[in-house]
Amino acid sequence: MAYRDRSSAEKSGAFDYSIMEVRLKRKNAAAGTRDDLRLMTVDNHWDTLRWVQDHMEECVGNIVKLKRMQERETKGVNESAALFQRNLEPLVSSLAASHGQGVMDKLSASLKKALLLMVMERYQSDRDKACRVLGISREKLDTELQLCGVAR
Repeated sequence: MAYRDRSSAEKSGAFDYSIMEVRLKRKNAAAGTRDDLRLMTVDNHWDTLRWVQDHMEECVGNIVKLKRMQERETKGVNESAALFQRNLEPLVSSLAASHGQGVMDKLSASLKKALLLMVMERYQSDRDKACRVLGISREKLDTELQLCGVAR
């Protein structure tokens, strides 16, 4: 990012930045389809504002690219979380049936945290039930929760 000092006479107003509203419309969208409203912060100097006006198609193209990236990222995170939860649920159920038997020592930190969160949620933070399911002592549970950064 670059910055050059400019006199206030070159600004279009008293503020350093302007907010521009960009309405994204899909091509061939059905009537009544809502526009996607985006806000763009722009330096408030005349030459910057002119440049944005002259290159608005490029600016809108960048906004669309950013929107698509955010949608892909959100979709990927949501799909991964759902997949992870679906695959962990049978593990929690089998732990409940087998009373744990030292499984906590064999898990990675991220899997340990996810498992602790699921067990605590499933048993409404009842530490005694969680300990029985996981096959660990109350002290071990407290230590694991603290190491994983799970609030008490």
